[in-house]
Amino acid sequence: MATVHLLSAAPAAGAEPKALLDLEQLRAAADADRFGVHTATRDPDAADLILFVETSAGAGRYFDRVRNHPVYREHRDRSYLFCSTDRPLALLPGIYTSIERRWYRRAWTRSGGYLGVFERGELRFDPAATTSLLYSFVGSGAAHPVRRGVLDLQGPEALIVDSDRHRLAPAAYADAIRDAAFVLCPRGGGAATFRLFEAMMLGRAPVVIADAWVPPAGPDWDAFCVRVGEREVDAIPALLAARRDEAAAMGAAARVAWLDWFAPDAAFHRIVGWALELAAAADARSGIRRLSPWAQFLRPGHAARGLAAALGR
Repeated sequence: MATVHLLSAAPAAGAEPKALLDLEQLRAAADADRFGVHTATRDPDAADLILFVETSAGAGRYFDRVRNHPVYREHRDRSYLFCSTDRPLALLPGIYTSIERRWYRRAWTRSGGYLGVFERGELRFDPAATTSLLYSFVGSGAAHPVRRGVLDLQGPEALIVDSDRHRLAPAAYADAIRDAAFVLCPRGGGAATFRLFEAMMLGRAPVVIADAWVPPAGPDWDAFCVRVGEREVDAIPALLAARRDEAAAMGAAARVAWLDWFAPDAAFHRIVGWALELAAAADARSGIRRLSPWAQFLRPGHAARGLAAALGR
């Protein structure tokens, strides 16, 4: 059992639109938590864990803010990060929704889900819904090169929509997922994608097309998720046709996994559990090993931030 202080290092509300959205949603998840094992507190001195919940789109800015935050400075050994930005810099131990496989370190990182995926409006699970399509995809082809290949997968049993050209109404988007036995989930700006968790929520089998994506620990992903290499997109129609009879059972298992690991009344418990795993690995982050994550600043676009951070600017 752990007592957790949830906060953000983002500026005051209004300075950056939606910067506090994940914090608000995780606090709501703590209130709705059905497990009853961990509790949230507004007092950092009374907490076993300090969890900074950051949604900043500027990769790296949240890191500087957290590092310079007075709560982090006072409770560094108990501080962890939840970050859902597309291209995270995993310089602090924490849960990163889009952590890439090459930067995943068991002592430093865990993969996670999106707090913003929950049933609302037309996007709701319908146990009576039947499928008329083999697979579907609705999304932007500009988000990542692999999506251009996905958009070419037209066919009589497919619904493929480029959202840059055709905007679907929310009800039509939800129907595109529910009507398909399999939902194609290519990576976007980050290794993860909302669509994966939306498919699970609606009880459909996701097809993950993201070589760098790291599945969050816990769910039996092989029971309901199809993985396809980014260079193997052309093989998807034949692959899914051969597995058509498995789709219903996989979709049901996906729904169960979402309820158990990522639903609003489960998210707080699971995120705290991953943070506790990292707390138990603290010794593996000591000494010279603390320098290992800083190699991420060699990534394109991050070198300048690394220099600025080193200069204290």
